[in-house]
Formats: sequence, C-alpha cells, structure tokens
Amino acid sequence: MTVGDLVKSVTRLFEGGAIDAPAQPRYPEMAIEITPDRVLGVRVAPEGKNGHLVLQRAVSEPLPEGAIEPSLTRPNVLAPEPVSNAIGSVLSRIAEGGHRVSLLIPDQIARVAILGFATLPRTRRELIDLVRFRMAKSLPFKADQAVLDLNVLRRGGGAGPAPSSASVLAAFIHRPVLEQYEDLLARRGYWPGLVALSSLELFNLHRDQIGQVPAGDKDVLLMNITRHDLTLLIFRGEDLIFYRCKPHPAGASGEETIASLRREVYTSFAFYQEKLLGRGLGRAFVRTIGLPLEAVQDVVAGEAGCPLETLDLPGGLKVAEGVGLGPRGAADIVPAVGAVAGRRS
Repeated sequence: MTVGDLVKSVTRLFEGGAIDAPAQPRYPEMAIEITPDRVLGVRVAPEGKNGHLVLQRAVSEPLPEGAIEPSLTRPNVLAPEPVSNAIGSVLSRIAEGGHRVSLLIPDQIARVAILGFATLPRTRRELIDLVRFRMAKSLPFKADQAVLDLNVLRRGGGAGPAPSSASVLAAFIHRPVLEQYEDLLARRGYWPGLVALSSLELFNLHRDQIGQVPAGDKDVLLMNITRHDLTLLIFRGEDLIFYRCKPHPAGASGEETIASLRREVYTSFAFYQEKLLGRGLGRAFVRTIGLPLEAVQDVVAGEAGCPLETLDLPGGLKVAEGVGLGPRGAADIVPAVGAVAGRRS
C-alpha cells in the first residue's frame, strides 16, 4: 500500500475484518473546512463526456475571533451560533440539493503517530486493539474515548528508519471534540460522508506531483503552515517517516510567529537527522496561509537547504468561470479540493 492509498482512507473509521481496509467508498462532491478564521466550502464535480473534474464553487464565510479554538481535549466550538450560520451560508451555495459533505477539521485536534512493529497481527481489529494499547499512556485522554483510524504504511523491509519493521500511521481524536464538529453539520441537515485532517488532504491533492519529483537518494518535505499552526511531513520514497503538528504561540505577533516557526522547523529537522537517520532533503513543498510568504520561504529554505515549491491548485483541474478564489487565492482552498479531487484521482 502506498502513502497515497493511506491518505485516501486515513479517517474512514473502519474497525474490523482484514488489515487492509475495504473498497473505497464514493466520496461527496462537496467539502468544507472549518478553521479558526473561517468556513471554506468547495464543490468539485465531473463535467462533460470525458468526466474531467471541475471546480464549480468556492465560497467562504469569516468567523468571529474565538468562535473556534482547536484543542485536543477541550471543547473547540466556543460560539456555536455564528459557526453554524457560516456553515449554513456556505452549504447553501455549494450543496445543490445534496446532503453528504466531506468535513475537514484542524490538524491540531488529532494526535497522529507513526508506530513501528516487528510483525503485524492478522486482522484489523487486532491491530486497532494493539495500537490503542501502545498509545494509551501517550494520549491526553483515555484511549477508549478516542475515535481511531489507522493504516499500514509499510509491512516490512521498507525504507524507513527501521527497515525490518512494519510501520502504521494512527490518528486519534477525542470523541467529544469530533462530535462537536459533526454536530455542526447535523444541525443543518447534512451528513459528514468523510472526516479528514487538513494537511493529509493537502498531500492527497498533490501526491502525484510530490511523488514524481526526483529527489535522488534524499527525502521529501511537505509543510502546511497557517497563522495558527505548522504541520510537517517527511517522506522517504513512498514511506511517511515523520509527522508533526505544532500550534503557534497564542496571541503572538507576526514576527514572533515567524520566530516560533523557525524554532519548530529547526527542532523537527534535528529530530529527523538524529532519530530517523536523516539523509537530507531533496525537495520541499510548502503551503502558506496567513503569514508572509517570503518570510516563511526564507525560514524553510534556510533550514531545509533544498529547492522549494509552493503548492497551489493542480494544473489539470479546471476552474469554472465566475469562481472567486478570495483574497488569499487558491492556496486557501487546496485542502478542501483535496478532499474531493484528491480522492477521485
């Protein structure tokens, strides 16, 4: 199974049968992303005889300061009414009669871990139980209060830091926190056909582009940087070997946030070099929202020491006439587009 296969199913919450997940479901044509700043919504659907995907709608509604505060354990939705109203406004312009929608939630609310195993159990249920046991003391909430999804990155003999072991990616979300987000849709008469993390859908949209870039014998970096947090992924070939999400200091100025970003990037790269036998980075891909692009690029390029590429909408995706991408451009909506187009490619 490739990392692309993994990301397409990382939050589907299957809990039985064989280790390999069942066949992929049919994902909605609509997706919304809830961030501390706003609610974003897109509709991506096939058009014409060839069925090429077209971005038909892209809308957003701002949220008042403090309406959403991402947290692993505390309530996230602090002002339900304005958030619900924003969701209703967005969905009324993209839904076109459908009631299933993909829901993207902040990276910060999930505890994501890459776990190594000498051998894997025979069934998915046994693997889930084993992962819950392994992570029980590392979670800030009880393991049985978590919604868990996982997938096998590597079954053994891979390119990761422990070549003889299997590798599993696991995502834990405190159930009461997840239910807050899902209830926002239910109150408006919609059903979340998919729940996903923003950065994984960003990768999902660009996985072919990232995988096709030659990095020689070096690793590949993906960074999703917003005004609120940093998520960093490192790939070795098709293996995801490093994942880290870190919020920026609350109330920090722009300069303080950039300084914090520099510290976190340095710390992450130091761990990668020392603990994961880092062999250097051949390429880096970055999406930036809410921070000065040049300042972010200077930080990443200075630490990564490799060519840098900014992620945008893929060139093969047609944008319908009249679609407004907002003042921050296409970078605003790429994770939400990934929840639709990335899962159909």
